[in-house]
Amino acid sequence: MTTAPLVSTPLAQGSGPGDGRWAYRPDIDGLRAVAVLLVVTYHVWFGRVSGGVDVFLMLSAFFLTRGFLRRMDGPNPVRPVRHLLGMFRRLLPAAAVTLLAVLALVRTVYPPTIWNFVWEQTWASLFYVQNRVLAADAVDYYARSETPSPLQHFWSLSVQGQAFVLWVAILAVCQLLVRRRGWAADRVVGVAFGAVFLVSFTYSVLITAADQRSAYFDTGARLWEFAAGSLLVVALPYVRLGDRVRAVVGWAGLAGLLALGMVVDVQGGFPGFLALWPVLCAAAVVLSGSGAQPVGPARFLASRAFGMLGRDAYSLYLVHWPLLITLLVVTGRSNAGLTGGALVIAVSLVLARGLTAVVDAPVRAWRRSDSSPLIPLAVLAVTTAVVVTPLAGWQVASAIQDREVQARALLDNPGAAVLRDPTLPQPSADAALLPLPTQLEDEWVQLDQECSGVRAVQDDILRGTCSEARGTQRAGQTVVVIGDSHAQQATGALLPVAAERGWGVVFLIKGGCSMGVDEPGMDPSCPDWREAAISHAEQLAPAAVMTVVTRSNPGEDDEALRPGIDRFVERMTDAGIDVFAVRDNARFSFDMFGCVVNSENPIDCAVPQSSSLAESNPAARLAGPGVRMIDLTPWICPEDFCPGIIGNVVVYRDDNHLSRTYATTLAPSLAEQLPARLG
Repeated sequence: MTTAPLVSTPLAQGSGPGDGRWAYRPDIDGLRAVAVLLVVTYHVWFGRVSGGVDVFLMLSAFFLTRGFLRRMDGPNPVRPVRHLLGMFRRLLPAAAVTLLAVLALVRTVYPPTIWNFVWEQTWASLFYVQNRVLAADAVDYYARSETPSPLQHFWSLSVQGQAFVLWVAILAVCQLLVRRRGWAADRVVGVAFGAVFLVSFTYSVLITAADQRSAYFDTGARLWEFAAGSLLVVALPYVRLGDRVRAVVGWAGLAGLLALGMVVDVQGGFPGFLALWPVLCAAAVVLSGSGAQPVGPARFLASRAFGMLGRDAYSLYLVHWPLLITLLVVTGRSNAGLTGGALVIAVSLVLARGLTAVVDAPVRAWRRSDSSPLIPLAVLAVTTAVVVTPLAGWQVASAIQDREVQARALLDNPGAAVLRDPTLPQPSADAALLPLPTQLEDEWVQLDQECSGVRAVQDDILRGTCSEARGTQRAGQTVVVIGDSHAQQATGALLPVAAERGWGVVFLIKGGCSMGVDEPGMDPSCPDWREAAISHAEQLAPAAVMTVVTRSNPGEDDEALRPGIDRFVERMTDAGIDVFAVRDNARFSFDMFGCVVNSENPIDCAVPQSSSLAESNPAARLAGPGVRMIDLTPWICPEDFCPGIIGNVVVYRDDNHLSRTYATTLAPSLAEQLPARLG
């Protein structure tokens, strides 16, 4: 057998299986089966990403482009809007049933602390913007969650949905040019998606290098993978390979797909140029099966078993991840294990078959039997309502219940006040703990408005990190709280004191960026942000700045000063600005909030102070003119013991941050350590 060279004229359309474009390709269904098997097995047993999703993205554009291109210059052109509605009519029902089932699971077995997160992701998944939520969370210090989301896998469906809208628009323009100008359909489509490929691939490489975590979910960084599928449709008739070469290319492509997840850190390195690997491998498999006779992996992939699995690929992708995460939540384990993983896969296969048979297949059949444009709209409206009605109802009912509980609980939740006044009555037996689990995201201390007037920032790196309390503009004296999220949470105790004494409060806060000038921080931009924040504080010339000057360490008693914090203090005092040097709170190796709300005996969650804090305050060495020491440890870890609940208020919102509710009850203890007047 010989290799045919690249030729300049395409094979005749509809000439038979050699065309490789219009005839049904059972081997491509088999390739979809391989892709979904990779996704599922890597998720379940290896805790890694396989690259199978990239194959799905490419193949989805392959089929979409093929459908348009086949009719582009024929007597029955594609109607773009109706075609787009038909696509979502087919995709949304199965997704909606999955979302509804996940809501039921979450309500039944998941902790209330994740409810808000799941509500947000359900809305995002339903309207195909889940990837944007995850991209924002990936770089958001405050969005970290101890419990994984059962809807995280919807990010790729959202990318796909967004790309479908763009693809139909581009293909509609291509179709218009072909029919009005008489241009060759292959050439027009090739040029259009060749441009998309080049622009998106360049963007993908650049943004992946700059910010891989958000790039992973970025539609723009993924469009080139779709474009590759479209270009493959155009290229198929122009590529003629001998049977032997096709076989080698096909098997090499399949082997490359199987090896990818073991060799490359897909989640940590994609998309960028590394994603060329699965895209090119999938293209090789498709090319190998495009000849007149099936060779290489084409026969293997076209088998009945792979055909059945390929038919259920979409449903299997939908159901496997929620089942896996639910198993981990119920068992409290970090991985499914061999037996648990096998159970997840077995149940997923059964549910996928049922979802395809009961929902997906009937919707497809209905689409073929009734071409009315009103049907897709009706299907989309009904399936959306199926999810929106229980979701919105649950949220509203929960909000009403939370308000009622809070109204009843005000007298039953004194927090730190019980340590100051032991004569306070004990909370009633049925009193609810505050904060409520469903309101945990509201437990971050926030100020009322963005910095304005003379306090407005000019440096771009400070934008979004400067805010101020209402009334700060009129206040005679101001305190600037500067630093990381621990300084932010300590402000919960400062705000009532400031309001009582007429002080203004300004935030210069960035999660993970303390004022230890020699500390690298959790974000690469911390050193630059820190310098800009300090310069802005000097420019504001407040009466005082407040920051956390030590750092505790969970499980050890080596609490120490922040590296370089002494130079920050010196810089402030040299500028005539007093420093409120706050000692860090205890930290834990587990989620304290989750422990106390899920434990039969919350006292079991408490730990000795010595397991995180030093015996004496390491900040004492900073004492000097203009420096006031703030140590709230006696009201956070009373009697050298750090409990999770004090005065019927949960002290921590996670493993290291004070809850806003408890921090507010520390105001009297902080007031005693602050001067009556500033300056």
